[in-house]
Amino acid sequence: MSGDVDWLRKRHPHWNTIRSIGIAEGRREVKGEAQTERRYFISSLPAEAEQFAKAVRAHWGIENSLHYVLDVAFGEDGSRIRKDKGPENAD
Repeated sequence: MSGDVDWLRKRHPHWNTIRSIGIAEGRREVKGEAQTERRYFISSLPAEAEQFAKAVRAHWGIENSLHYVLDVAFGEDGSRIRKDKGPENAD
């Protein structure tokens, strides 16, 4: 977590609410193999680790609950539009 974002504000002046940037790292084991995933965040929150961690957890809580709805109610995981020529036809 860092509050050193002046360089980012200069690069993107229309992003005037930026106050911090952060990275969240998650680790999990799949079939005996450890995997690490990093997610990067640009935030209007102050550079405080505890507040950042709560915001990240809240974001993924919403994301996970929406995934359940999309999968169960709409059968998103069963959709084959992402296979073969389906993605080309979706536009």
